Amino acid sequence: MDHLEGIDPRLTDRALAESEALSSRAGAGPFRFRPSRWRGLREASLVRWRKIIVFQVLGDEVIIISFYDARQDLAGVQPVPESN
Repeated sequence: MDHLEGIDPRLTDRALAESEALSSRAGAGPFRFRPSRWRGLREASLVRWRKIIVFQVLGDEVIIISFYDARQDLAGVQPVPESN
């Protein structure tokens, strides 16, 4: 998001609004989103912004674990889920 802020703060506002909307949809129906590449987690993409939201479902709660740029090397990252 810092990159967008440097280009145009309005882009950052739009990206954040879309991120929040996607997070709300994940909370309302987390199993609509694909299983993550990381075991026990799920993920959703903001394609236009090239972002990936990684989240965990614990009972009736959805916890956002990480927010990644899809262009980065994701093989080198390991999101840390909440303990049950």
